[in-house]
Amino acid sequence: MLKPNHPTRRLLVAGGFEVEYELNSYYGDCQTDVQIVDIRLLGDDANAGRRPALWRAKHEEEWRTDGASKPKLTATATQAGSAQAPLKLGINGQCEDLRDSLEVVAEHINRGDSKKRADLEKSGYQMVYVPPESSAWAAGWRTLKSLGNSGSGQQRLAARLVASHMYEAHQQGLHVDWTSQGEGAWVLIEAMRHLKQKNIDLKQRQKIFLSDHTRSQFEADRYRRALNMDISDEKWLSAVGGLTQEVGGRNFGLAPLLSEGNELIHHTPRGERLGHTVKICWELGDYLVKKWGTAGTAAGLAAATGGNAALALTVVKALHKATPMLISSLPGAKDHYFKSTGDQLRQMINNRAKR
Repeated sequence: MLKPNHPTRRLLVAGGFEVEYELNSYYGDCQTDVQIVDIRLLGDDANAGRRPALWRAKHEEEWRTDGASKPKLTATATQAGSAQAPLKLGINGQCEDLRDSLEVVAEHINRGDSKKRADLEKSGYQMVYVPPESSAWAAGWRTLKSLGNSGSGQQRLAARLVASHMYEAHQQGLHVDWTSQGEGAWVLIEAMRHLKQKNIDLKQRQKIFLSDHTRSQFEADRYRRALNMDISDEKWLSAVGGLTQEVGGRNFGLAPLLSEGNELIHHTPRGERLGHTVKICWELGDYLVKKWGTAGTAAGLAAATGGNAALALTVVKALHKATPMLISSLPGAKDHYFKSTGDQLRQMINNRAKR
C-alpha cells in the first residue's frame, strides 16, 4: 500500500546488475506505476570483489573461487540441494579480502568438526561475499553504537542479494543450509526480514546457523519461525563471546529470554505452557542475578514489594545457591536428560501434568 503522490525510490540487486526504480501513484489511490530510473551492469565490480556477489568455492590445497561470480543460485554436482545433500552457503563478516573470507567462512561452516571439514573440501560450498568495510574497528563500532541494528551500504546490498537467492532456492525447491559468520548475521537476518514482508513460506527446506553473531538472535529466531524454516536443530547458533556479540547478538542477555517468550506464546502446546513458564521465570531470575548481582537483585525485589532489603538479600542468595541442588534432589528429577536447572523444572512439571 502506497501513499498517493509519494514516490519511493528502490533498488533491485542481482548478481551482475542492479535496477533502480520508483513506485509512483498518479491516480490518487493505491494503483501504482513502476518507473525504471537506471539499469547498471556490475559484472566487473562483482568479479573484482568490490561488491557483494555469489561465489562458488572449491578446495585445492587451499580454498579458491571456482571462476567468476555467479548471478544465480543453483545446485551443483556435489550438492544437489536435496534433504540429504543440501546446498551449503556462507556469508562472511569482517575479513581482509575474498581469499581470506573463503578460508574463514569454511571453518565456520565446519563448526570445528574434522569430518565435516573433509566432506566440505570434497563438495565445495557457495558464499555470498560481502566486501570489507574501511576497518574491522569501524564494523565493531557500528555494532556497539546501534546495538547491532545498523548495517553498512555493502551489507544492505548483500541482504537484498541473499533474499533473492533464498527466493530462487524456494522456487526451485532446493534445501539450503545458511551459515553467517560475525557481521554476516546482519546480512542474513535482514534478508529474512525482506522475505517476511512478502509472507514467503519456505516449507522447512532452508535453515540458518549464526556463528559469533552480532545481530539479535531473537530477531533471527522470530523470522526463521515466521518463514517456516527448518528449526529442528537445537544448536542453531554459537558464540565465542566478546563485546559486539554480547551487545548486538544477545542484547545483554535479553535476546534468549525474548526468544523463550516468543516460543511460549506462539509455539508451545497448551499442555506444556506451565512448565515452559516456570523455566522462563527461573532463567529470568538467573539473568538478573548475573547482571545485577545478588545485592542489586535483592534491592530491586525489596523496592518492588516494600520489603526489608537485608532480608531480601539473604533470601536471594539462599535461593540462587540452593535451588539447583534442591531441584536435582527431588524424586524423578534425573529421569530425563536436561540442559539446565530451568529445563529440569520444565520437564518435571510437564511430565507430571501428563500423568
